[in-house]
Amino acid sequence: MSEVSIIIPAHNSEDTIENCINSILLATKNVVSEIIVVDDNSTDNTSKIVNNFKEIKLIKLKINSGAGAARNAGADLAKYKILCFVDSDIVIAKDSIQILLSRLIKDTDTGAVLATQRVVNLNKTDWTSNFVCLKSCYGFESTQTEIEFSACCSEFCVISKELFNKIGKWKTLRNAGGEEFDMGLKINNLNKKNIKLKSASYEAHYQSLYKRFINIVDRTEKYLPTFFKKKKFDSLGTFATFNQAFSSLITSLYILLTMLIIILNKTYIIIPLLIILFVIQLIIEFRFL
Repeated sequence: MSEVSIIIPAHNSEDTIENCINSILLATKNVVSEIIVVDDNSTDNTSKIVNNFKEIKLIKLKINSGAGAARNAGADLAKYKILCFVDSDIVIAKDSIQILLSRLIKDTDTGAVLATQRVVNLNKTDWTSNFVCLKSCYGFESTQTEIEFSACCSEFCVISKELFNKIGKWKTLRNAGGEEFDMGLKINNLNKKNIKLKSASYEAHYQSLYKRFINIVDRTEKYLPTFFKKKKFDSLGTFATFNQAFSSLITSLYILLTMLIIILNKTYIIIPLLIILFVIQLIIEFRFL
């Protein structure tokens, strides 16, 4: 039977961490495992909630360092040979960990195995969560059970500790994103695959589309200087990482132009610009993905 160390990075996660842990406990009833929560200097009751679970190992970081650093801190203390990363704001399916583990050890060409998300609206009247999920669910044909993926999605994945250390762990550029593509590309560079399974799933909670766009703008502002200066990411010159940065920039322009439509009411000028941006993004998507 496979043994796995489950690592949960958490920052101000008091609203979601309990449901996340409960879902993991249910999913590991027949799995030899340890659960490590890394509190990334939360200012709410995250640690207090985690302490209610006697079987959980809690690590507290003194400085808010970002999810990548929190994951790495948990991995450093993991005692098993397989690592499972789970975000604190998701709920995993009860058989998902066993499915991921079985696929990981199936062949030596597999570097990481990823689960597929399902969207759950925090606001039942907010249809935008389903819209945001479209790209995340993209890729599966009706008859496919798994696909190769360019990124190693950190929300819910498994990877061997040996490979994780070999490729240099998660990048730690705080709140800027891009680390999932960096990790995925490093795995690919070792001639191994990132496999995404339809049968292993988790529930992802989304806020409104507007709040998500604002988050993308913020991440873009932090990510693009690093992308162009090549200070942090080893795989910055690759197509996938370029595509992520470019798409994020395009999204920011979408928001700006949409706001101008509302403020200036000049739809006959701005809508053609939106169409041009959309066409450019389509070209980038099909060229580089």
